[in-house]
Amino acid sequence: MNWQRILHSVKDGPAKDISLGMGTAITVFVRVGSYGFVAIAGVVMARALGAHDRGIYSLVTTIALLFAAFSELGLSKAGIYLVGQKRFSLQSIISNNLAWWLTIGTIWIGGSLTLALLRPPFVPDELGMAHFLVFALGGALLLFLVMAEDLLLTTGSIISYNIVRFVEPFMRAVLVIGGVTIFGLGIVGVLSMWLLAIAVSALPAFYLLMKRARPVPKIQTKALRSQLSFGLRSNFGFVLEAANHRLDVFLVAGIAGTAALGHYAVAFGAAELLWRIPFALGAVFFPKVAALDPAANAEIAATTLRRALFIILLATLIILPFGRLLIGGLYGDEFLPGVTAFYILAPSALLYTVFRILSASLAALGKPESGIYAGIVSLPLTIGLGLLLIPRMGIVGAAIASMAAYGAAAAVVLVMFLWVTRKSLMETLVINRGDISSSVQTARTLLARGEAT
Repeated sequence: MNWQRILHSVKDGPAKDISLGMGTAITVFVRVGSYGFVAIAGVVMARALGAHDRGIYSLVTTIALLFAAFSELGLSKAGIYLVGQKRFSLQSIISNNLAWWLTIGTIWIGGSLTLALLRPPFVPDELGMAHFLVFALGGALLLFLVMAEDLLLTTGSIISYNIVRFVEPFMRAVLVIGGVTIFGLGIVGVLSMWLLAIAVSALPAFYLLMKRARPVPKIQTKALRSQLSFGLRSNFGFVLEAANHRLDVFLVAGIAGTAALGHYAVAFGAAELLWRIPFALGAVFFPKVAALDPAANAEIAATTLRRALFIILLATLIILPFGRLLIGGLYGDEFLPGVTAFYILAPSALLYTVFRILSASLAALGKPESGIYAGIVSLPLTIGLGLLLIPRMGIVGAAIASMAAYGAAAAVVLVMFLWVTRKSLMETLVINRGDISSSVQTARTLLARGEAT
């Protein structure tokens, strides 16, 4: 393979010159590979721990993930936009982000450990000091990784971004599988391996940042004001999105119990396989369109969405018939109660693709608040339908509530995109002959680059 040509297409450079085809192909490849490592580790872990402890694992790791989502405040996404628009330097953004990470991370760790000592009534009895320590340190490290990944995208380096994205799931699989199969680790040991994997993955992230700017935490007041102005609007929408995607974990745990949560986590994890495509595409898409003019942004957003929906629809139709085999065959008969929830959740990737691409396009047009409007509509559906359906239908009710919320969020950003860009519904959602021809040509070009010697 001519690796030099491939690497040249995704090297550091102006974000507007990012190759969506090659960048997305590499990112999808890495994310699918990463998901494979996570899935293998999940199968080994679920079989070793059982549904109850698998539910505890989901609860602890979700708390850490939500902290990282809530506390980032959109500073990194704002950095992508501000650097892309040439308003501030990468050095200023990195300095501000590191200062924020050290401050809020310290507060989070101290607050979490204080809660562990005080044990207020709302703390579940199953969570001990070790669990608190894991999500305290894990949340702080995840916050650093979230910021580092976005900062690397700001440079246009898809390769560096994907290196960081790959290390954590790879290390998690190695450590969890090794710990369970060789040392017979229980839930605390597995969570410790998860924490260690995050810590190890933070090292290359720091190194790659250090190669591009001085990693010195220092407040740059003017840049910080602009970051907060853009970021708070973006992050509040992201917080609502994260809550919409993860609140069902707490609803299932609180209403149906940790064993049911174990079943639900496996079902959602299997359905989430198809989310690798919009996740990967969104990561490459935002820094590119943030550096484009509004007309070019709208055109590339509509074209990209049409083609992505077509691919994901085909993938969904392929994976749906194998739900029972996927869950029962991999995780064991204990997790078969999650099969119906999987069937309901499998098409969610289509809805998330609409949300991911169009909200990124709107943010690049200076309207990051689209996520807020989507969350205001969708989050009450998650809560209301969850409280209504989970007591009656268990995890099937949770799946229905989640799908309704995803659909509402997608509808809101779609309406906003059509209103702002004046695009029609057909040219935004429905693939045409030209798209198919262009996609085939892009695939041939990618293959030719890979096969060239």
